[in-house]
Amino acid sequence: MLINTEGIVLRQSKIANNRRIITLFTRRYGKITAGTSINERAKGRAALAIRPFTYAEYDIFKGRNYFNINNADVKKSYYSIGEDIDRYMVASKLLEYIDKTTEEEQLRPRLFDLSIEFMESITNAKGSYVTLLYAFVVKSLSLNGVMPEIKQCVSCGKSLSDIRKDGNGKVKYFSVTGGGILCEDCYTRLDAQDVSLIFKPDFDIVEVLDYFAKKPLSSFEKVALKPAVSNGLQRILSEYLKYYLDVDIFDNDISL
Repeated sequence: MLINTEGIVLRQSKIANNRRIITLFTRRYGKITAGTSINERAKGRAALAIRPFTYAEYDIFKGRNYFNINNADVKKSYYSIGEDIDRYMVASKLLEYIDKTTEEEQLRPRLFDLSIEFMESITNAKGSYVTLLYAFVVKSLSLNGVMPEIKQCVSCGKSLSDIRKDGNGKVKYFSVTGGGILCEDCYTRLDAQDVSLIFKPDFDIVEVLDYFAKKPLSSFEKVALKPAVSNGLQRILSEYLKYYLDVDIFDNDISL
């Protein structure tokens, strides 16, 4: 059966007989693994379409247990990502994140659209590239069903306004295992062994997560977080991703 879909290449590897295995994130079929005989070094738009950071339309043969890319036509190449090492490293983390958090042939149209939006924004970015990655990750948490609770205490349900009132205007605790913010009373009742994944951020974690969740990615093209905020947020997101999605794209420091 012949199928047609838009997609972006997450990764590729060479195999025998000048063939390649392409991991493709598509709009219509989700993530698929496909073989192809298209030569990446050849001239033409099909060759460009099997490289990472390219948004293309693919003609694919779907067999019973396999896919094969017969042809491809580039819709947009984000080649400039590879011209800046910092931009490239952050964008590569994005592709890794999608690959590790998406099951084969699982339809994820909203995540696909968000991925294209990210490619556009990081290409245009003049601020901190990693801020865009934070924004993408936070938005994707909702799509993955693991968005942190930031409107009330995850333990007792105390409202955000009351938590801030008790904390002199601040939310003092964020619990990874609980999945959101904690009030002072619930924190003090915890046993010592229960606090290992509870953070005490020096910044307003609710304001930061809410801002990332609600604003379009283009809003962050010229934004750079303060180093202390970036480092603190990265530690929280790193532990949160490991706990809920079993993935850590922040295993190496990318505070760029």
